[in-house]
Amino acid sequence: MLFFILQEIILLVIGKSNLNDASIVSHIVYRVPKKNHDAMLRICKEAYDMFKQYGILHYDAFKLSNSDVSMEGFANVASIVSANIDEEVWIESIYYKDRQHMNEVMAKMEKDEKAGQMMKQSMDLLPPGAKFIVGDFERLSV
Repeated sequence: MLFFILQEIILLVIGKSNLNDASIVSHIVYRVPKKNHDAMLRICKEAYDMFKQYGILHYDAFKLSNSDVSMEGFANVASIVSANIDEEVWIESIYYKDRQHMNEVMAKMEKDEKAGQMMKQSMDLLPPGAKFIVGDFERLSV
């Protein structure tokens, strides 16, 4: 549900132009120590340029802006991913036409040495023991 809400917010903020063509969205959620904010942002900008070069429809990166949820039955993402006070929670969203398009883009990325270096650099910026939480989501007809 959280990813659906985030995706809808993204659609409202940037408009539905080429995002209407997207049937697959990869979401990546992770914690970033506040001291690594600028370095991770630089890597996200490089990743955006690379993904764009390989033909994605759209790319977004967001930082969680609140950590309290006052509605019963809801939990904040920060608590789910065990973020502490010295960490930020980020989400990246990468939009693809369909699964074949995603596979084509990822095949190009896998062959790119720079992509591997960027992945290692970004993993080094995560807190010890942390991982990227990844999921590919298919658009639902609602």
